Amino acid sequence: MMGSGLALVTGVTGCVGRAVAAALREEGWSVRGLVRAPAPDDATYAAHLGDLTDPESLRGSCTDVDLVVHAAADLTDWRPGPRIWQVNRDGTRALLDEARRCGVSRFVYLSTVDVFGFNARKVIDEASPRRVPRYPYPLSKAAGEDLAWSYHGNGLDVTVVYPAWVFGPGDRNFLPELVRGLRANQLVQFDRGAPPIELTYSANLADAIVLAGTTPSCAGGRFIVGDSYGLTLGQLFASVAERIRARPPTSSIPFSAALAAGAVSELAGMAGIGVRSGRPLLTRYAVRSVAGGMRYDVSRIRSIGYSPRYGFAEALSHAMAELEMEQAHGSR
Repeated sequence: MMGSGLALVTGVTGCVGRAVAAALREEGWSVRGLVRAPAPDDATYAAHLGDLTDPESLRGSCTDVDLVVHAAADLTDWRPGPRIWQVNRDGTRALLDEARRCGVSRFVYLSTVDVFGFNARKVIDEASPRRVPRYPYPLSKAAGEDLAWSYHGNGLDVTVVYPAWVFGPGDRNFLPELVRGLRANQLVQFDRGAPPIELTYSANLADAIVLAGTTPSCAGGRFIVGDSYGLTLGQLFASVAERIRARPPTSSIPFSAALAAGAVSELAGMAGIGVRSGRPLLTRYAVRSVAGGMRYDVSRIRSIGYSPRYGFAEALSHAMAELEMEQAHGSR
């Protein structure tokens, strides 16, 4: 593995970025975080104040940096405007420019398994053709990935990681919306809860990112990361419902009906009906991505020594404890 040095982590205040920063520190790295607001006094990283949409603000962020982990992204799947492209594509280009200018040797780009499309008939691996769905998030992430590969070589070595669905402390999307839907009794099962779902806990994902990003032989490599919990969507709903003492959904609709419901929910959202969290409870993209039943081959990341530290029960307990604390005392 690369010798410990200074790493820049974008998205360091988010679910994945803060886990990556912690994993790097465990391996003896110093961490600099790219932040849009001044870091709190108890931050365990040095802060560089900047914004991916403002290339000039990134000047100096990569000075003396050996490794960049680009975990920041605009994650919205609802009514995205130009910002999703400014962050996920243009911001990646600006960061790559700064990394090359400063002589960074390794750059890890976090993409998404969604760039491989929603083909439930085959097991997806890194050699699968990219079939990027026509939604702004996967399109913009694929565009950022293409940019990263265009910078690979001439001293800057790129590694791309494709996480499955991520949950963990700091999650603002997946688990909170699942909990909200369960508490409001607004969820239904898709295809009787049978579709498989591949998850990765943020701390486990961070271990995989650090391993792939610091192993010399992984330069130029692509790695799908999932924790192989073997869960179905119904089992996930039941586990979260048990934790919050809610009833898991008992009614079920076919996948095709779920897509139709997502379309109706989006139309209601456009009219401002029932949208309190900034997006409808259901979107067609979310249905395809969560309930599509995709299966992923994670043998490549396992082949370099990755093994999840946290099983599902322990990981869910940590994530729910953090979420419950935030809901009780306000988001940090």
